[in-house]
Amino acid sequence: MMNHLKVLRKTDLGYMVSDGTEEILLHYREALEELDINQMVDVYVYTDKENRKTGTRATPNLMIGKPNFVRVVNCIKGVGVFIDNHTPKDILISKDYLPYDEQQWPVEEDLIFCELKIKKNILTAKPVNRFDVLELYNKTIYAEKEQVTAYVLRIADKGLGLITKDLVYVFVPISQFRGKYRLGEEVQVTITKMLDKEAYGSLNEHKEVLMDTDKETILDYLEKHNGVMPLTAKSSSEAVEKLFQMSRKAFKRAYGSLYKDHLIDFDEEKTYLRKL
Repeated sequence: MMNHLKVLRKTDLGYMVSDGTEEILLHYREALEELDINQMVDVYVYTDKENRKTGTRATPNLMIGKPNFVRVVNCIKGVGVFIDNHTPKDILISKDYLPYDEQQWPVEEDLIFCELKIKKNILTAKPVNRFDVLELYNKTIYAEKEQVTAYVLRIADKGLGLITKDLVYVFVPISQFRGKYRLGEEVQVTITKMLDKEAYGSLNEHKEVLMDTDKETILDYLEKHNGVMPLTAKSSSEAVEKLFQMSRKAFKRAYGSLYKDHLIDFDEEKTYLRKL
């Protein structure tokens, strides 16, 4: 939060400001303008690299109790990622709040919807969870098939949790996206259903375009594996998703089209690239 503090005096480094109980250094570059002695100013207080309290008159992106979208500025493997809080000191999102798989971590310039936490007297940030996002719902309603810009907020076994700039939580089931995503990644989601405070969405393209993509995926696999694939139209959903990250329905649609085009053959257990 911003603190309403009184300017006590000038020093070689900056102004000393106080709330009446302790003095805090406000560097000249963080004062933003020349200040008068006894003037009351709003100051954001944080700890510097030496763990000393210092201040800035710049308005931070994050404050306690006020979550916001913040930009990733640095990633350190095994540690976490740092976000720009519009203050001289970037804030860490610890690996404890990030996916176990570091390939799902955000990269520089990604946007994460975060909140501030105090851990052992140190400010840290963490992605906001679905339930807290629902509490921020502001009655925004999207139309079915409307395409909206959103950011990946959660990656789970059953799908992706997204958040839009309107602070609407959108769930995308695993059957409604292809490939892999990372936290903070910007996506274009198509709304499929609007509920009370959240929505369902899809990251898949139009069926015809998607089928062509799926056909290419299957053919590419066959070409790279000596023309043999350990799947058929009768394979389970689990086997299909494990190999191609696509739903069984999409696989069968593309598979049937490839067979109709005389590009594949099959037996009880495997599929073969037809020799032309």
